[in-house]
Amino acid sequence: LDHVPAWEDTDEIAPAERPLGCTFFQRAVRDLQAAEAAAAPQPPPQPAAQQHQEPPHIPQQHQYSDFELGM
Repeated sequence: LDHVPAWEDTDEIAPAERPLGCTFFQRAVRDLQAAEAAAAPQPPPQPAAQQHQEPPHIPQQHQYSDFELGM
């Protein structure tokens, strides 16, 4: 052990030039923005004359019997 260099133990962490969290966060934001841009649905071309569309079917509300209502 005579040949092992001895360093003074200081519990100090060298300051990072650029925090890792910031770097990874910025990369994640860029990736997210690119993914959102790629996944954004392209608006369909609007026809010159709007065609009439039937409204979606709206189911009628269930009519409960007096028995089901506990009367």
